[in-house]
Amino acid sequence: MNDLRIVEELVAYFKRIAKPVNRRITGLFARLEKASMPQIIGFLFLYTFLIATPMLVGLQIDHDPERELDKDIKIFRDRAQTILDGELLYRDTEYITVTPPVINYLFVPAVLLGDTVFVWMAWFTFFLFLTSTVIYFILEPFFDKKTAIAGSMLFSGSPFGQYTSVAMLQDDAIIVAFLSLSLMFILRKKWYWAATMLSFGTMTKLFPALCSPLAVLGPESPLQRIKIAVYGLSIGLLISLPFLILAQTEFLQFIEFYLLGVQPTSSGNVSVTVSQIEQRGMSFWRFFAESVVMVPSILLHSILLLSLFMVWGMTWLKKIDMMSAFTLCILAVFIFYSKIHYGYHIMLLSVLIPWSMHDPKRLLGLFAASLLGGIVHFAWRDRLFTDNVWVHTLIAFALWCYWINWARIILQNPNFESYCGEKRTNDTVLITTGWIVIMCFIYTIQLGLGKIL
Repeated sequence: MNDLRIVEELVAYFKRIAKPVNRRITGLFARLEKASMPQIIGFLFLYTFLIATPMLVGLQIDHDPERELDKDIKIFRDRAQTILDGELLYRDTEYITVTPPVINYLFVPAVLLGDTVFVWMAWFTFFLFLTSTVIYFILEPFFDKKTAIAGSMLFSGSPFGQYTSVAMLQDDAIIVAFLSLSLMFILRKKWYWAATMLSFGTMTKLFPALCSPLAVLGPESPLQRIKIAVYGLSIGLLISLPFLILAQTEFLQFIEFYLLGVQPTSSGNVSVTVSQIEQRGMSFWRFFAESVVMVPSILLHSILLLSLFMVWGMTWLKKIDMMSAFTLCILAVFIFYSKIHYGYHIMLLSVLIPWSMHDPKRLLGLFAASLLGGIVHFAWRDRLFTDNVWVHTLIAFALWCYWINWARIILQNPNFESYCGEKRTNDTVLITTGWIVIMCFIYTIQLGLGKIL
C-alpha cells in the first residue's frame, strides 16, 4: 500500500508540474501561429542550432585530438580539396571515392569556411535546418500552421539528426534535404522540379533513385511522362559524363559497392577493407548474419527491387497515393537493404513525421525509435553494455519490426490525406511535441556535459 501511495503521489506531483509547462507549450505555438514566414524560418534556424549547442560546445571544449581518427571527415576533406585544387574526383583523390559526385561539391563550403571540426559540425547541422523548413511546407497544406511548425521542430531536434550531424560528423543530413524537396514538389505536382531534385539527389547519394519513378508516374499524359523521364535522366548523365569519360573505372566503383557490396580497390587510392558482415553496418541483416545465417546481399537487394516495383506498380494503378508510395520506397530500404547506418534513419524520420502529426503515440514512438536506434548503433560499434550477439540481434529485430509495422500501417491506409483526418489543431499533439523537444534538449545537454566532465 505504501508503494502504491508513493506512486500516486509522484503522478500527482508530475501533473502539477506538467500543467504550467503544457500552458507554456500551447502558448508558444499560439505565438508562432501569428508569425510571418521569414520569422518562422528564423525561429527554426535558431531552434535547430539551440538544440545542437550543448553538443557543439561540449565537443569543442573537449577537443579530443583523436576524435577524427574513426570519422569520415578526413575523406570529406580529401574530396573537397581535390575539387579546390582543380583535380578530378575519383581519379585524383587520396582515398577511394564511393559516393556520387554532387555530395563532394557540397563539402567545399565547409573547407572554405575554415575546415575546422566545429565548422563541419555546424555545416551538417545547417542541413537539418534546411530540411525542417521544407517539412513545414510539406505539412502546412495537410494540417495547419502550428502543427507544421511542430513537425519541423520534431525533425531538427531528433537524436537521429543531431547525433549524426554533430557527434558522428556524418553527412547524412545533406541527402534528406534533397529527398524532402523531391517529396514537396511531388505532392504539389511540380513534376519537372521533382525530377530535378531527384536527379541531383541521386547524384548526391543513391537513395533518391528509389523514388525517382514517382515523378514519372505522376503526370496523366504519357508524353509528359516520357519528357520528365528524359529530363531527369539527362541531368544525371550530364553530371556523370565528365567522370565517365575521364575516370570510368573509379567512378563506377561506388555503384558496385552500394548495389552489390563489392569492395572498391585501386592502385592509386587508399582503400579500407572490411568484412562482408562489417560493411552492413547496423542493419538487422548484419546481426542476423552474426547469430543465425548470412543472407546474401544479392538476394536481399533483389527482394528490395521487387518490393519497389510493387510500390511503383500500385502507384501507377492508383492503389496508393504519392505520399504513401514515397514513404514505402524509403521504408523498403530499412526492411530489405543489407547496409544501414544510424544516420540513414534521418530519411525515415522526414517521411514518417507527416504520418504521425495527428497521433501523439506515433510521435512518442518515433522518439523512442531514435533511442532504440542509438542502442543498435552502439551494439554495432561494440559499445553496448553486453557483447552477447543474441541480445544485439534481438534489439535490432525490435527496431526492424517497428519499421515493418509502419509499412503495414501505410499499406492499410493508402490515402494520406484521409488518414490524417481534418485540418485542425490538435493540442495534445502540440503538447506531446513540446515534451519531446524538452527530452531532445536533455539528450543533447547530457551528451555535451559528458564531454566537458
